[in-house]
Amino acid sequence: MPVPRARLVGRARELGTLTAALDDVRGGAGRTVVIAGEAGIGKTRLLDELAARADGVTLLTGQCADEGSGPLPYAALAGLLHALVRTQGPEAVVAAAGPAAGALSPVAPQLVAPGSGAGADRLPEVLTNLLAGLAAERPVVVVMEDLHWSDDVTRAVALRLARTAPPGLLLLLTYRSDDVGRAHPLRTVMAELDRARLTTRLDLPRLGEPEIREMAQDLLDAGLDTTSIADLADRSEGVPFYVEELVGFLGTDLPDSLRDILLLRYWNLSRAAQALCRVVAAAGPRVWYDVLDDVLADPSTASGPRVVPDGAEPEEAVREAVEAQVLVVTDVGYAFRHALVQEAVYAELLPGERRRLHAAYARALEQALVRRARSVAKLSRIADHWWRAGMLDRALAAAVEGHRAAVDGAASSTAVALGERALELWDQVPDAEAVAGLPRHELLRTVAESLRGATRTTRALAVAHEAVDEWPADDPAGLARMLSDAALIAGHAGSDEGPELVERALALVEPGRDDAVRGLLLMLRARREMLVGRPRAAIEAATAAYDAGRAIGSAEVVSVALNLRGVSRVQLGDPGGHAEIEAGREAAGDIWHGLSRYYVNGSDAWLVVGDWARAAAIAEEGMSAARRYGSSDSTRIMIEGNLAEAQIGRGDWAEAAAWYERIVPPIHDSVYSVYLSERRVWLMTWQGRVEQAQAEARRRATSWERFGHLEEQIRSRTSGTLAELALLRDEPAEALERMSVVVAPDHVRLPAYDLPQLAVAAQAIARLRAAGQDVDDAPYRAARDECAHWPTFPLWSALFEAELGTGPWTAVADLPSPGPVHLRAYALCREGARLLEDGDRGGARSTLGSAVAEAEKIGAGLIVRRAQGLLDRAGLTGPAEERTAPAEGPGTGLGALTAREQQVLDLVAEGLTNAQIAGRLFISAKTASVHVSAILRKLSVATRTEAALLARRR
Repeated sequence: MPVPRARLVGRARELGTLTAALDDVRGGAGRTVVIAGEAGIGKTRLLDELAARADGVTLLTGQCADEGSGPLPYAALAGLLHALVRTQGPEAVVAAAGPAAGALSPVAPQLVAPGSGAGADRLPEVLTNLLAGLAAERPVVVVMEDLHWSDDVTRAVALRLARTAPPGLLLLLTYRSDDVGRAHPLRTVMAELDRARLTTRLDLPRLGEPEIREMAQDLLDAGLDTTSIADLADRSEGVPFYVEELVGFLGTDLPDSLRDILLLRYWNLSRAAQALCRVVAAAGPRVWYDVLDDVLADPSTASGPRVVPDGAEPEEAVREAVEAQVLVVTDVGYAFRHALVQEAVYAELLPGERRRLHAAYARALEQALVRRARSVAKLSRIADHWWRAGMLDRALAAAVEGHRAAVDGAASSTAVALGERALELWDQVPDAEAVAGLPRHELLRTVAESLRGATRTTRALAVAHEAVDEWPADDPAGLARMLSDAALIAGHAGSDEGPELVERALALVEPGRDDAVRGLLLMLRARREMLVGRPRAAIEAATAAYDAGRAIGSAEVVSVALNLRGVSRVQLGDPGGHAEIEAGREAAGDIWHGLSRYYVNGSDAWLVVGDWARAAAIAEEGMSAARRYGSSDSTRIMIEGNLAEAQIGRGDWAEAAAWYERIVPPIHDSVYSVYLSERRVWLMTWQGRVEQAQAEARRRATSWERFGHLEEQIRSRTSGTLAELALLRDEPAEALERMSVVVAPDHVRLPAYDLPQLAVAAQAIARLRAAGQDVDDAPYRAARDECAHWPTFPLWSALFEAELGTGPWTAVADLPSPGPVHLRAYALCREGARLLEDGDRGGARSTLGSAVAEAEKIGAGLIVRRAQGLLDRAGLTGPAEERTAPAEGPGTGLGALTAREQQVLDLVAEGLTNAQIAGRLFISAKTASVHVSAILRKLSVATRTEAALLARRR
């Protein structure tokens, strides 16, 4: 029975939102809309309606798919690329991708040969750039459906498109909300996108009875009685797909379960068509024509007498299923009209039938590998079919092969799924090592790395430990390399065991025999010493790594060793370190690992000495190089993060804030998220978004603390930001406690990180002293003096003295020494407050006005609010007559009060005395008394209490 098509019902609001987004994109904007709802709720139907209105727009659609045990890798991306090639032509797509076209090979091996050009890890970037380039020419709508079945690369593409919001591109993402549980990786992605306000979200509700009636009348072209409508509403539960399925069977006995409802059309097919649908269901939601032909011809399935029992041809069975709209025809094969129907038909298969069909599909897909280019998706499906067929030896071999292909194709989630399955099968297969073609400890190593790439760092570390435990004792160099992998994973997992693993590995390799591995380990040791704040030990280790690199002729080791040694020299205040960092760049040549260290650490080395221009120049060059060389997201983000820091330092706060808001929220918990989230919170604070900053800091505190134990830069910065937030909560004791580490006996002095902390400590000490506590500042002064050689010492020293009240704020405001630009506005604000306290109202007005102007220029809302608040409280912002004692006049009532009298009345209502009011508003007690007398007279009341009551009634 063909399925009629109803008008879109009950979705006017949602369609209006999508149409408005499409109009925005036609106007040159970039938009992302997420459409969520349960299975059958009408997500695709809504998009079909929008597509009908998308005249003059390029529409590209990709749909994720499930292969039973996990997402089919790249399914949606393959659809997008296919549509892109169809609209633009293969030559144009490859040309547009340029040198990076090789990154497309895992998705479209028939378009670009595997192994050519850029690595697969660049796929999200390359595909995003392709779509952005197309959108620059004409409006583009990119649809990515069923993200509940997405793999990690597909989610990365969706995230990148949402973050960058290419002008002229509308990104539409759909997923089944009922299939995304608490632990589903998409849940985190969507939460981060919502938090970053990168998307508009549409949650599709079920239809009510009026909408069901309207839909049914459309489908039947006739009216329905109340009883039929009520029965239809009850059985369909307001899900549009079920309404469509049921409406043709009204007046008949209907099953109660929704699963049985899905099978109504299937049950009306002939036995031959039903059998064919079961064969198609074993393939998944869709199947290629030639693969289905091979399965039907496979003797093991007994397809002839079973599928066509009445002697009918298979084509006739297919035609019947298509005409009944159980199956639909695509350009490459057959698919079920809805995934829910496929799931229901698959459940009809008997266990033996399933095993035979899955084995037949595995054989057919292996034959397809000969006819078509190999791909991760095909290998993954083959592995899944062998597993479901219960042929464990072939399932193990296929899982390992698919795992390797997924690793090479940067498909982390698929690599993890197949790698974990191979480990699960290992003990169930005799002579597993021979079947798999590699020993188990090697498989553990690659699975651990895949888990790390998928940001499942805790599990990755556990698997890495298992690999270390199983590594053969007669391979010390291999074990040392595995230990180095485990050390890297430990750092990403926030574990402090990395140093121990590195030292254990170094004990296994001898100089002159295993210098390749030794050089790698010495680089890790140097990096660790640098990060924990021991630059002299880092220089020693980097020198040893340099020697090892020279011995084996490794430009990569030499380059990174020079970089680490140079950065460590900069930490010690040795300006020659910058030259050594540059030497490291020269040694790198075209090796991206060496160059990436230069762009990350080289730009940071100028940041710590306050040279924002040089830092920005290196970072900007690095961003271009990252695109050219095919950098990983993590490296690219760290380079961009250094540019954002340079922008903060020189006062381009709006640009930096926009970058942090776009990039930080979706990043998984890692060392990268800690670095960037801390700077984001700091910037939020000084922009004046204090409550938001406090909340984000609370959310991140555990992660900050865990990673702070591993890196001194993280510890110092997160502690400093948390201390500033504590001061804003008026908790100076907590702030000083966080800063006390800089005066600890075992603390290694690092001026770049210590000087800002000492300034915060000085403010906390002053606040505690003002509250009557006796706090010794001598240890902090001594720590400050140890940093006298640092380039930015004059600025931070002046700030330290000013915070303690032992130095002038003008020294901070007027000092030309390099430093963050916001400190001048901050110092002007503090100097204006001092002038008010000294009674210099004219000087205060000028200085605070300058503070407001300077702060507004960079967007430092915290300083603007403080300075403007002081001006308002002191009565220095209104006309001159409002800043003097109130004049006598005939007016009465609240409306007769001047702005200054309104301020005084509010403080009277708070219960403040004249002296307290004077202190709050920076006026004399006598002037406060005059204001109170004028208020009582104008309000025609005798006491302050009566005036307060009137104030509260306003």
